[in-house]
Amino acid sequence: MTTIGYPLRSDRLSRAGALVTVPRVVIAAVVWLVVIEALPGLAAWIVLVLVVGGTVAAVVAEPVVVRVLWWATQPAPPIVVSGDSQVRVLVTTRPLKAIAQAGRRHLVVPEAWVGRADLPELLAVARRRQLLTAGSADVAYQWFTWPWQVLAAFVGGFARGMARLPLVGFAWRIRFVAAGIAVWQTVAAGQYHAAIGVLVAVGLTYLLPWTAGHYGRLIREALASDPRRVPTSAPQRPDPRPQRASVGRRACARAPRDAQQVCGHRRFAAPAASSGGEGSRGRAHGVRTTGRKGFTS
Repeated sequence: MTTIGYPLRSDRLSRAGALVTVPRVVIAAVVWLVVIEALPGLAAWIVLVLVVGGTVAAVVAEPVVVRVLWWATQPAPPIVVSGDSQVRVLVTTRPLKAIAQAGRRHLVVPEAWVGRADLPELLAVARRRQLLTAGSADVAYQWFTWPWQVLAAFVGGFARGMARLPLVGFAWRIRFVAAGIAVWQTVAAGQYHAAIGVLVAVGLTYLLPWTAGHYGRLIREALASDPRRVPTSAPQRPDPRPQRASVGRRACARAPRDAQQVCGHRRFAAPAASSGGEGSRGRAHGVRTTGRKGFTS
């Protein structure tokens, strides 16, 4: 696989990616300002330096920030993507569920996946997705928003668990009604800033899932429309060894037309006939030659 000729990030994907990142960057900036304002003097300066310095370093020294964010190291021997020398594969001990892309030039593989037989194929698929979606400031975005992404994942998991309760799930589905009542009450009380805050908060609960779903759908469509897709499995090759008929089965082609046995079924030895004179129950039927039950001697 080579990077030449594969579709790069299109304008449509870029706009969809901006719809995903811009609201989250704004939310993260507001939260950082609140946290820094709430901290005492020295701690606030330390957090400010870490946030701003790490964001700048993610642009000018991307490999260092990638190793810090993903707890990643260079494996020995190095893992390479076939036909692509521009990407570097790192290994992490973090419990990732898939190969993570870090910017445009790094792929991060879970340590448990090293040595898998299908790892080259998975890396090829991840590289194709990276060429479609990766932006120049992806690592900076990850650094700036990662604490709030972790918090959002925890809160989202808790909210999904609570949404299984009938009353909580119903209240979440009609949250726009509660938001409308809250806006009307705050406007009637002259608290316009609170009304704007309620509208923004409730609007984000609809906007953020939609942007993520829309972006994911465009990525899947772009990957599916690429005629140079990586095969998911190796083509089946014919077995060069001669095929031998099974000894324990009757061949259909050689069976006579008046045969009573069904072709292709496994043959069993006929049970030995008993001379107890108890009829044909449980035995193969013979030819009756006299007036009594039994077989010819």
